[in-house]
Amino acid sequence: MVPQGKVKVIQHLEGGFIEKLYVADGDTVKEGDPLLQLNLASTGSNKEELQVRLDSMLLVRARLLAEAEATELAFPKEVAGRQPTLVSSQRQAYDARQRELNSQMTVLKEQVKQKESEVQELSARIKATTRNHKLATERLKMSKSLLSEGLTAKMAHLELEAQVESLDGEMKSLAPQVPKARAAVAEVKQRLEETNIKFSREAREELGKTEQEIARVQELLTRATEVGSRSEIKSPINGIVKNLKFTTIGGVVRPGDPIMEIVPTGEQLVIQSQLSPTDRGYVTEGQSAMVKISTYDFARYGGLNGTVIQVAPDTSQDEKGNPFFRVIVQTDKNYLGESEGSLPIVPGMQATVEIHTGKKSVMEYLIKPVLKLKEEAFRER
Repeated sequence: MVPQGKVKVIQHLEGGFIEKLYVADGDTVKEGDPLLQLNLASTGSNKEELQVRLDSMLLVRARLLAEAEATELAFPKEVAGRQPTLVSSQRQAYDARQRELNSQMTVLKEQVKQKESEVQELSARIKATTRNHKLATERLKMSKSLLSEGLTAKMAHLELEAQVESLDGEMKSLAPQVPKARAAVAEVKQRLEETNIKFSREAREELGKTEQEIARVQELLTRATEVGSRSEIKSPINGIVKNLKFTTIGGVVRPGDPIMEIVPTGEQLVIQSQLSPTDRGYVTEGQSAMVKISTYDFARYGGLNGTVIQVAPDTSQDEKGNPFFRVIVQTDKNYLGESEGSLPIVPGMQATVEIHTGKKSVMEYLIKPVLKLKEEAFRER
């Protein structure tokens, strides 16, 4: 038998020495009942130290926020008044980060100017070469006419042809260089933008971690402020104490370690039962069931009506390695008898579950062996 609600594990964030122990295994407790009292004097939870840590994190957050959003650095006035040394440290860190960013940006901006200058230079060369090529081509046409009339030397004509070919080759060479130079400009500009984005992203990532640390330290500080040097741990729910790890005064509870469990009471119970694989085909969710509690005589006290709410899709194995399907049955109530409290049922009790898979008449039971003999009479083994 297990409760449908979750078992509550009792822990303590800071830990400490057990000063008082109010419960034992099996005790029934109500929500708000004291379970034990810790002495936190030697746990290292110092309110002043926590306040300094929190102030430091708040100043770091202010710096990271300014870096992430590219805004002016502004510290919380109250914190700045308490921690002038920490303010100075964070301002120096901010200035150093800004100098580093500006240095990177300056280098990249100079590269952009250089690449843009190269584009302008190439464009000017192409323009001049195109103009010279046009003039040389016109002179070559005129030279051809004069050469045919014998009015110019062939050598001069050949020199003009060579000049046109040279200018033509230069134009073909310069043409693809401009797109490359422009692509180089775009690449450096992209790096410039990425540098800004990276700086902001890194600041935001650190800001997220800092926010988590602030929340953690704030929680520690709140606890330290509320409980002082002592802490009384109370039950969060109505339930039964189980697996109490400490039984003596002075026991050391380490931070976050389980101290005990509280098994909820007053909730609907469910039975985790084991079903033989040979019977799996007869059981489905929604079938009714009868739950017999081993502690109480079924012939005298009866059982609990229940419903199959879950059948495992695959088999598990018990301690002996035998396979079974886990079947969860939910009971209609958590007690036997007419009224609650007379025959209570608590988590941990053993039970037998009978699942109703159908109905048969007395005649069907009587003739079943005869039908089986008839079916197998003429089979060869």
